[in-house]
Amino acid sequence: MVMLNKQKITEFRGEFAIAVQQLEKKLGVSISLGNISYNSNELRTKMTVKVGDKVAKPTKDDFRVGDVVRINHKKVNPNDEFEIIKINNKNIKVKKIDGNVKFNIGAVMVVSPGLLNHYPQIKK
Repeated sequence: MVMLNKQKITEFRGEFAIAVQQLEKKLGVSISLGNISYNSNELRTKMTVKVGDKVAKPTKDDFRVGDVVRINHKKVNPNDEFEIIKINNKNIKVKKIDGNVKFNIGAVMVVSPGLLNHYPQIKK
């Protein structure tokens, strides 16, 4: 009898990724597999299929100190503007420069780069 363990789950994820690539090409969709939870007899995961090609998430290399960005998060107003003040190894420190009053102007937050969108500034 085969029992599931961390090594088997890692092998499963690798084999699944190969099969998914073929499906993505054939059907024109992007497929992502969420976290896997398991015990010795079964594994559970969430799979998301979206129409169209995969959209690359921004990384810290896509940003520079001084850039004006918006944060794509349910608890942050999408119209609030932030300035990047520091880029760390994994996260980016931003300071609020404009927007509603939920967070005060000047408030500093640390945000994952995947949540940031460049905000096109109008040049005067």
